Amino acid sequence: MTEKAEPGSDEWHETLRGGERVLIRRSRPEDMALYPAFLRDVSAEDLRLRFFAHIAELSSAELEKLRHLDYRHEMAFVALNADATELLGLVRLRDELDEETAEFAVLVRSRLKGHGLGWLLMQRMIAYGREKGLRRIYGDVLIENAAMLQMCAELGFREQDIGSKLRRVVLDLRGDGR
Repeated sequence: MTEKAEPGSDEWHETLRGGERVLIRRSRPEDMALYPAFLRDVSAEDLRLRFFAHIAELSSAELEKLRHLDYRHEMAFVALNADATELLGLVRLRDELDEETAEFAVLVRSRLKGHGLGWLLMQRMIAYGREKGLRRIYGDVLIENAAMLQMCAELGFREQDIGSKLRRVVLDLRGDGR
């Protein structure tokens, strides 16, 4: 269930399958303080599936990219608990050079997988891509990440084989297939 906070606020109040209330909004620089606790609650396996490598923590360069988004070419939405003290998940969208195509990446707390949070973040990102006038959105997914591939298929993405271990999921936002 979605409730828009107030017109023009760019905040959405949602209820997850387990009944937990969440706030989804654009990322803000002050959200960076919530990342360490968020990453501690993401399993090593979930980080590997997201970053395609074993990582213990995000590099300072990755954190800096999230802290200083170029909103002309990048967007990130965060999901927070009801009182906005805990980061539950995030989705990022970054334009390609053609400015008609953008790459997405999504990550949620491991304990919330299967609760619909990734779905809500992806829907927000897709809606933003449409509002921005993008032609397509894509992401690269490890073939073993069946849950992510299934979610993308349900959202209308089509799969492209880009190697023995990767699939590219692509969503045409204009519906003309170009």
